Amino acid sequence: MMRYGGIILPFMSGVLWGFATKATGPQAAMAYALSVLPALWWFFMPGTGYMSALINLASGFAGLLFLDFAFQRWGLAPGWWMSLRLQLSSVVLACIAVGIFA
Repeated sequence: MMRYGGIILPFMSGVLWGFATKATGPQAAMAYALSVLPALWWFFMPGTGYMSALINLASGFAGLLFLDFAFQRWGLAPGWWMSLRLQLSSVVLACIAVGIFA
């Protein structure tokens, strides 16, 4: 779970980066800066043990949901993006919660 999530979270930075390519002006700078946050989060916050790593991973995916919402609101993500991300994030966070609390 940790390895897979640790690959997917930085991958989502690439998806946001792709959305950032649609931005212009000051919005582009902000979008590019925000798009790298999930990858940087996992790079700097992998945790010192199994439990802390899962908590940091869950925090990263929860934060990613806020970034998805921002990109959607700015009109950079497709219209259907948030409905997909809400469903996937719910499943991901539930799976991680099983790892944390089981």
